[in-house]
Amino acid sequence: MIFVGTSVGLGAVAFGWVGITFGLGLWATITAIAVGTAVGQVLLIPLIILGSRTATNNATASGATFGVRGRIIGSTIGLATCLVSVALTVWTSGSAGMSVAGRLFGLPESGGAQAGAYAVVTAVAVVVAIWGYRWLVRSTAILALIGGILLILIPFAFASDIRWDYAGGDYLLGGFWPTWLSVATTVGVAGALVVCTILGDWTRYIRADRHPARRLVPIASAGIFVGFVVPATVGAIVSTAFTDPFAPFTVSLAVESPAWYAIVLLPLAVLGGVGLTASSLYSAGLDLDALVVRLTRPRATVIVGVVAVALVYVGLLAPAVQDSIAAALLVLAELSAPWAAIVGIGFLRTRGRYHADDLQVFNRRQSGGRYWYTGGWRLSAGVAWAVGSVVGLLTIQTSLFSGPLAGVANGVDISLVAASAVAALVYGLLSPLGSNDRPIVGDH
Repeated sequence: MIFVGTSVGLGAVAFGWVGITFGLGLWATITAIAVGTAVGQVLLIPLIILGSRTATNNATASGATFGVRGRIIGSTIGLATCLVSVALTVWTSGSAGMSVAGRLFGLPESGGAQAGAYAVVTAVAVVVAIWGYRWLVRSTAILALIGGILLILIPFAFASDIRWDYAGGDYLLGGFWPTWLSVATTVGVAGALVVCTILGDWTRYIRADRHPARRLVPIASAGIFVGFVVPATVGAIVSTAFTDPFAPFTVSLAVESPAWYAIVLLPLAVLGGVGLTASSLYSAGLDLDALVVRLTRPRATVIVGVVAVALVYVGLLAPAVQDSIAAALLVLAELSAPWAAIVGIGFLRTRGRYHADDLQVFNRRQSGGRYWYTGGWRLSAGVAWAVGSVVGLLTIQTSLFSGPLAGVANGVDISLVAASAVAALVYGLLSPLGSNDRPIVGDH
């Protein structure tokens, strides 16, 4: 419910528009996002089960593979990803809300008004996130119902203008397949990997003895797929109805929608943004709390909220804020993919069996335990992650910049696949089965 409920905001819907701006047609965009999301979910399968098996979030659970201190890598990736996701969601929701309010009530879209809108969305989300998991589940259930209805109404609002045969424009990478694969990677795979470090935030509450993997994985996978693909599909469909499909999505949606939908769009912009922002802030608070163990989760959540709003304000100074945030998410995906691959290999090697108490050594400011390895770090995993990440960044392609090896596959973006494969290969070479790189039991 959380994955679906927090995906009804305009930030998730706008990802479908991103595919359209790459020059693809409607159906090519939808298939690229669906296939990319499905591929990304392969890396997520062990991470879905991880939280349930360890009763903790995935960043902390990754200490079994990276070491109890090495799990800082996962916490840092998760924190950065959540911050960027919050900034994107707040900016999208705030901008749409201001555009609709300006159209309906004649409110000027000044810098001060925008800043106020961003602050309000974030403040409400912080309150929901601080309140805790149970309140977040209840609120997202309500948001899923309200946002789902409004989401379904979008195609009806633009029904007469939707171009179901929309063929696209000029391909961003010059050809169909390179551009299709780029959308599948940038929106589909990268979108799925955004949640790789935070899946355990929700599955840790699910008891493995009551809900075995054969039941948990299909349900969670379906929720993730629906939560990512359905809103993006709606976004792609509606984008074809705009006068200029390449114009900013939120502005076109607010200005070109019929009056009746503009009225109901306002709560979608605000409430949908609150849902996704609250879930991201909740996860980011846990990650910051894990990095700075003296912080309480509520204080960590407030700090993250303030930083996220600051990122939005700074982003407004960028000439292409959407491109900047999208590029940042793809960069973070390059860091997430090798991490997820290594944690997945660790899961398979242990057959999903962990010593949950020893994973909490770092939180207790202690040393030793099964996952202490070398000073709290498993060097083979850390090195493999670093090498895989470097390969991914060297081959990355974004709308703002590309790595020096981006053209190695004739224009096709292979960065995420390369990063994951190289990390897995290096980890296998440095830490083969039966090697000496095993947990060392120390004194607590």
